[in-house]
Amino acid sequence: MKIRNFVFGIAFICAICFTSCSDGSSSSDSNDTSSRVLDLRIKKNGVVHNSSRSIENAAEITQTDHVKATAVSGGIQFEISLPENASYLEIRRLEDIEGMEDFWTTRCEPQNIWYYAGQTYTFVYPLCEPGEKYKFNIGIETTENGVTTTLPEEIIIIIATDGIGDINYSNLTSRHIDLSYDGTKPTVKVLNVIPPEGENVKTRIGYYAQNSSTGSDWKNDTIWFGNYVGDKSETISSTELYNAKDYTDPKNPVPCSKDKETYISKDNGNTWENVTEKYQELLKTGFSHFFESTNKSCLLAQYAYTFEVNEMENPERYVWRTAILDSDIIKVK
Repeated sequence: MKIRNFVFGIAFICAICFTSCSDGSSSSDSNDTSSRVLDLRIKKNGVVHNSSRSIENAAEITQTDHVKATAVSGGIQFEISLPENASYLEIRRLEDIEGMEDFWTTRCEPQNIWYYAGQTYTFVYPLCEPGEKYKFNIGIETTENGVTTTLPEEIIIIIATDGIGDINYSNLTSRHIDLSYDGTKPTVKVLNVIPPEGENVKTRIGYYAQNSSTGSDWKNDTIWFGNYVGDKSETISSTELYNAKDYTDPKNPVPCSKDKETYISKDNGNTWENVTEKYQELLKTGFSHFFESTNKSCLLAQYAYTFEVNEMENPERYVWRTAILDSDIIKVK
């Protein structure tokens, strides 16, 4: 299989404890033959890929309302006409993997997109192999008067003529994440995963709660309550969260973003300063608090790697995430 794309996609998004070749530096291509190892390194001309994916027969779409895509030297050039109030942009690769149609794999998130609002944002997407047909979902968000709106997704399908290689997700459906919880802190362990190579490789874990242990009902039952962002590791066990949502008081939840104007305007006796102080203390030691505040009995985690692509101009301006790895759903109360 050809090596296609990284989560970061946090992410992603994807693995915490790889039990073999954990430094990604030895037995390079011997791991490709394994039926278990998920190798997230970017490769070019690696192994012959399975061309039976339905994307191969899809008609090309190289221009939509906001996006124009062109195959160029170095990859695929995107020209994206951003609305005046654009606040977020993400380019997601779509693949068909063992019955999962249009599954989000590698994601690219340009940073500080608000700075380019109202302009045409142009960059070259390099994670491609010549002759392969790629399908992308382009997500744009706008923010006006504190209200964020997600624009309709726009689909691009194009054949690349150049690129640095991509990531092979053929073993994505194997179980790669183990999750446990001792009542205070969660432990996430990644199995049989070789992480991406490059600068600033990190892990991103999203934690979710629900009442069913048999499946995820993302619309009616499953809710996100916190993230962990940190250095890549085989095992991560920590109560600290990067951001989180407190469901204790639905009328006045602790903020998961610095919505200062909203909190100061509320006539509830709180000031932004004391709300933020409380929130920062909870983030340090409060995993159990945030989980308990959901009033749900089951826990699950989604894991992805984030990384930078050194071959890009100004690589720090782009956060890449691998595809997301799901844990089992564990019943803890």
